[in-house]
Amino acid sequence: MKNKKITMTDIAKLAGVSQPTVSRAINNPHLVKASVREEIEKIIEEYNFIPDENAKTMRGLGSRILGLIVFDFSNYFYLEMVKFAEKIARKKGYTLILMNSEGNSYLEKSHIKTLLARNVEGILIAPVDIKNLDFLRETKIPYTVINNIFENHNCVYTSLEAGGEFACNYLISQGYEKIGYIGNFSEQKNLKLSGFKNALKKNNMSFDEKLMVHINTKTMETNSLETYLKNNSIENCSFVASNDEIAHLFLQAVKNLYGPEKNISIVGFDNTIVSSLMNFSSIEQPMESMIEKAIEILFLNNNQIKQISLEPKLVIRK
Repeated sequence: MKNKKITMTDIAKLAGVSQPTVSRAINNPHLVKASVREEIEKIIEEYNFIPDENAKTMRGLGSRILGLIVFDFSNYFYLEMVKFAEKIARKKGYTLILMNSEGNSYLEKSHIKTLLARNVEGILIAPVDIKNLDFLRETKIPYTVINNIFENHNCVYTSLEAGGEFACNYLISQGYEKIGYIGNFSEQKNLKLSGFKNALKKNNMSFDEKLMVHINTKTMETNSLETYLKNNSIENCSFVASNDEIAHLFLQAVKNLYGPEKNISIVGFDNTIVSSLMNFSSIEQPMESMIEKAIEILFLNNNQIKQISLEPKLVIRK
């Protein structure tokens, strides 16, 4: 029997139980007596039995598969998202299919169609295009938007405005009077920048356009950083960066121009491995909690739109 593909019927004969008992031991182990379950698991291990997921789906048992579509693998923030999504899905007994939209609307829609064809039970998505979310809603498949806010869609997100405010307030508390912001100002709903401005206003400090450093957050080209540093003095200045990678690129540009002895205070965003390795402060988004709540929403089985805002926190490094 070891030379052929073993079935649940074969396992049942070897264990001296019925085929439905084997099925329960695999799909709902808590319903099977421990001694019986252990014998079945022993046989499964010995004969390398692999359940037929397609057959389970056809029997209406569900695929036990979730999909995750992220915006961009080149951003460490999304790699953190993948780590926690796989971990939490696995704990709940689900397999995760991972897709990278690369910030492309057409690719994102193609990924959605692929996941639907695989009969996933739900989709987590860090989206590119609201039109694709509208398409998802029409399919009736459960889905949750991660780390963004869209009206009429289930969303779990961090209050980025609060994060921008926390970062600016920290630099103010350190005695800095000239505080700049590094990021993409052309983005709509730039909540991090809005929070940054709120903190300045509440502390009766002016928003200085000369301290605003533009960088394209998609291409991450460093030319604009180098041009800024050559044309502007950063003496006694500190900065808030819209993510950790941008903070790192800015620090590198400063060292390239002024040398390794030049130090500057900066607060990044997302508290990824980049800020940890480079030892600068950063705003942390509660990623694990975000994923847990996003998956919970998938299985609510009601028509109510759920939108959950989570609080960030500042991780201080000297």
